[in-house]
Amino acid sequence: MTSRAIGLALLIALLSGCSGGGFPPPAQTAPQAFSSDSATIGAPHVTHQDVYWTLFAGAPYPQVQIAAAPLKTASKSTSIYSSRKNNLLDSSGMAVDSSGRLWILSYGKNSGAPTSALVFELPLTATSIPKYTFVLSGTSGSDALAFGPSGNLWVTAPGYHEVLEYKGPFAKSGTLKPVTTITAVSNNLFGIAVDKSANVYFSLNNSRGSRSIAVEKPPYKASPYYLEGLMYPGGLIFDKHGNLYASTNGTPPAVVRYNSNHLQSGDKPNIVDPTGVPAGSYEAAFALTAKGDLYAANCGNAKTAGIDVWPLGSKTFSARLAPSVLYTNSNLRLVGCAWGIAIK
Repeated sequence: MTSRAIGLALLIALLSGCSGGGFPPPAQTAPQAFSSDSATIGAPHVTHQDVYWTLFAGAPYPQVQIAAAPLKTASKSTSIYSSRKNNLLDSSGMAVDSSGRLWILSYGKNSGAPTSALVFELPLTATSIPKYTFVLSGTSGSDALAFGPSGNLWVTAPGYHEVLEYKGPFAKSGTLKPVTTITAVSNNLFGIAVDKSANVYFSLNNSRGSRSIAVEKPPYKASPYYLEGLMYPGGLIFDKHGNLYASTNGTPPAVVRYNSNHLQSGDKPNIVDPTGVPAGSYEAAFALTAKGDLYAANCGNAKTAGIDVWPLGSKTFSARLAPSVLYTNSNLRLVGCAWGIAIK
């Protein structure tokens, strides 16, 4: 059985034990987790950015879609499909590194065990091929990645119940061996983010209000503490002020914020915002524009799949702030999922 099938079986098993309030399984998706939830926040003078997202789907469907930011309801997107040259297949987590390159997790020819990280120079086009291809030794079904303050790569490996760290420089294609392995924290790893002090946060999708987000501090001895208060959490991201945004995906689904001074053991969100989030949503990953707007990849179902935007560059986050944009298109509706997201 492939890691994709194993991950899907785990997810279905988890959801089958949930009573009313559970989110639907991501259509066309497999294992758990989160997409890159570390976004590179550009300088204030940035005048143009693009938003990239994955659909976590097989070869008949787009692997990546691209649209100009700010995203609008009627925005036109460009689709990038799988090819033998780009190795994109079941593409999941995304991130932009400090050099402005786009990283995409792909199951590729190994069916996700191990998962590959494909590094592209931007702009991404239909003829783009990876500048580097890294096989991430020790991974199975990875679908979320983030970069730490030193530039090291962190990846979830739900198939092995692990979180892995890989050390740069990432300047030559090949197989990477992890320098850190955090084992047996949970088999439901759905999101990852790293703060400025190199503390690693990952969401645990089997949470029903307790042990929602595990936090590991250096030297990473697999002895986490936990943030509380989320149902089936997904994406995670820090803003430039050190506030942590996350998703809770029960009934109703919501985007939440833990303030930067409220990230200790047992802390619950300071703000819970369900306003305007469609029922059945699953906010799988987040990214931030240079202006500060919050974008989320929604992998709930055919009715909710798309990109949701909160205008935090011009409005204050609150329990009553509705998304300014709920974007979708025919491919997103067909697959029922937007999973990874990055902005550059």
